[in-house]
This record gives sequence, structure tokens and C-alpha cells, in this order.
Amino acid sequence: MNEIKQQKQGEQVQGRPKRGYADLEKEVIDLGLCARCGICSGVCPVDVISHNARGYPELTGECIQCGRCVDTCPGADVDFPALSRELFGKEYDPDSTWGEQRRVVVGHPSDDTVRKNGASGGLTTALLLYLLKTGKIEGAGVVGMDPEYPSRPKAILATTEEELRAAAKSKYTIVPSMEVLSEMRKRKGPFAVVALPCQIHGLRKMVKTDPALAGKVKYILGLYCHYNMEPDGHLDCLRALGIDPDEIAVFEFRGGGWPGGFRAVMKNGEEKQLHHINIKNIMTVMLRLYGSKRCYMCTDALCEFGDVGLGDFWAIDYDDEFGDCSWSTMASERTDVGRELLESAERDGWIEIRDIPPDRYSRRTENFTREKKTEGFVRLRRFDRQNRPRPDFHFEVPSVSLKGHLMAMTYASFGVFRQPKLRAMALRILFSPFGSLLDRLNTWRKEVFLKFGGN
Repeated sequence: MNEIKQQKQGEQVQGRPKRGYADLEKEVIDLGLCARCGICSGVCPVDVISHNARGYPELTGECIQCGRCVDTCPGADVDFPALSRELFGKEYDPDSTWGEQRRVVVGHPSDDTVRKNGASGGLTTALLLYLLKTGKIEGAGVVGMDPEYPSRPKAILATTEEELRAAAKSKYTIVPSMEVLSEMRKRKGPFAVVALPCQIHGLRKMVKTDPALAGKVKYILGLYCHYNMEPDGHLDCLRALGIDPDEIAVFEFRGGGWPGGFRAVMKNGEEKQLHHINIKNIMTVMLRLYGSKRCYMCTDALCEFGDVGLGDFWAIDYDDEFGDCSWSTMASERTDVGRELLESAERDGWIEIRDIPPDRYSRRTENFTREKKTEGFVRLRRFDRQNRPRPDFHFEVPSVSLKGHLMAMTYASFGVFRQPKLRAMALRILFSPFGSLLDRLNTWRKEVFLKFGGN
């Protein structure tokens, strides 16, 4: 508290205007730009910001107007070019599909149990376990499932091997997980965090707004992200199938083997695999029905400013030696910290990785990245024409081809199904045998395209 009082006194002496939660509301939340990342509550030094059931921040005490919440927030303003110069010493190219990266690898944990318990090979969990067991970190900010409400994800600061293992697998819904920064402030550290692109943007801004706290976050592991889903999306799926979320003992977004899918274990022990459609195709539809509107403005799919970016490696798309890399994770090495982590974890026998040459990069990953950038560019340009609020990424938004506009229009047409009654109908179809048939036809179409276009 003395630190904050000194800071406030310094601001008054220097004549700087005070800023606080009211500014965050005015400049971000009220304009629909909140990413619900949790950064604001995480950096608040007096813990007076919390999050409601939908993940939005709320003031729960007296704001001291230190300005950290609004100045660290990535919702309305992130200077991509400045971050690129600071991290990589290079100018930012918004049209680059992969971003600045040293190399791309595919790999998995040496521990087969960790590998099989992961959503896409378990490499993220293996790296965290390595850092914790070798004493390189005190803990890691991750997302687990709430023990009191097993169908709801929850941010945790994992400080034990058991907690890290329990938090494995992806959670495809908004969780303000960077709120764990407030707990990190109270501990010595250092720490690792598993973060989405928007959260990484806030973490990088924190270097200037709260350098002491930022110094405790030594490793930033990013998760590839198309968009994220509203907190009630998977719960509506359960209800559409006649499953009461309160009767669930275990819920997994990627359960039942690779690639996995929505899976529930009831309190009576009954197991329910909610669908037989590939999880990627399920999420493509779910993100149109329940995607966060702020997510639709983002152009960063592969965590361009993390130390390492991690995501699914679709070995089924390859017919050479990479076709043998099933149940593995793809990783983009971006910084010196990321390189040291991958190299030391491999050298110490915790992970097994192999390089992917640029001409063998995943066509599937490239396509989803290009889709996100294109849709983001279309929306940013449209919002500028309409004088509507949108995040400022400090680069000139590239023009989009006619094909790109048509693609964006096609995806935008799903918006009609966001009406509650139509959305419920869409869910019943999606999780029905007819939905499985439609998915097989769509999968066949994509396989033909990929074979024609190559990897």
C-alpha cells in the first residue's frame, strides 16, 4: 500500500492525470472492447476488481486510481509494431501468416501418461512440469475445472505436479485467467503462464505498467486460438442433449482420446461422449454460434508475441514421416526464452521434438490463421468506415480480396443463428446423427481440398 501511495504522490507532483477503473469502463468495457482476459484484476494492487459469471470485470471496492488496470488492458489498444521491435528487433508485418518465429517443431512428452492426457499431445503440460520439477518456476497460471462446479473452467495458480496434471487439456470458453497475477504478486516467483493471444498482449504491456509484477512472469506459453466461446456455450450443448450441468462430475472439452471432444461423466458414473464429429469441426460451428464479439476483431491466431506458441498438429494431413506424428503438439519458437526452454527440456529428456521445415508447415493451421486475419481485417476496416469503436493495433489494416470478403460474409451469416431459439435448433442438429452425416460430407470436401493444395 505504501508503494501505491508513493506512486499517487508522484503523479500529483508530476501533474499526471489520475486514471482508474472508471476510465477502464469508459474506454473499454462500455465500448464492447473487453477481452475478458483477467489482466485488470490481476494487476490491481489492492484487489478491488473481480469478474462476474460472464467474465466481465466489476469494481468491488475503492479504486485508488493507480491506472494500472486501464493502462495494461489489451482490449482497446495494443501497439503491435512496437511489440515487434521490442521483442524481435523487426518491423511488424500484419499480413504475415505465421508471425516472427525462429523455428517450428512438432513433439510430445517423453512421459506417455502426460502425452495421452493432453488435448493435442501434452507438450504444454510437459514443459510446465519440467519447469516446476527443475525449480525454474514456483508455479504456473493455468485453467482447470472448478471442483465445486465441474462443468465450469476456473483460473488457478498451479504450484504442484498434481495441479498441473489435473489442468491438462484445452478449455474452449472464456476464462479471465490472468486474474492469477494478483496471487503471483504475493509470492516470490518466478512463474510461467499459459495464455491466449489477447492475454499475451496484456502481459507484454505489463512490462511498462507494472515491471515488478511482469518480472515474475518468466515464461509465456501461448495457445493457438481461432476465437473463444462465451461461458454458456458448452452448457447450452449439455442442456440441448437433456443433460443437467449440475449432475456432472467431470466435463472435458477434449475427452475420449485424440482428437477427443465434449465428454461428460455423470455423478452416477455414466459416461457420455456428446458427439462423434471431429472436435475441430464442432468448434468451427460453436465459435460461430457462441464466439465472443471482441474475439472477432482480433488478428492474432498463433500467439505472435509469446515465447512459445502451441497447438494441434494434424498428422492425418501428411502422407510422409510427419504422418507418424499423431497425438503430438506443434510449437512455434519465437523468443530466446522460448528457444532455451525447448532446447533444455529436450536435452534433459522431458520432451521429444523434431523440426518442421517451412515447406512442410501445416496447411490446415495456415488456413485457419489466414481466416482469422482476413475476417479481422474486414471487420476493422468496416468499423473504421462506420466510425464504430474497435481495438487499435497501430498498423495500417491491409486490404482484403473479394474472395476474402465473400468468406467473411459467409461466416458472418451464421450470426442469424445466434438468436436463442435458432441456436438451440442448431445445437440439436449439430449433436445428432444428421449432424454427423453433414460432418462426414464436409470432412470429405476438406480432404479433397488439402490433397489438391498440399501441406
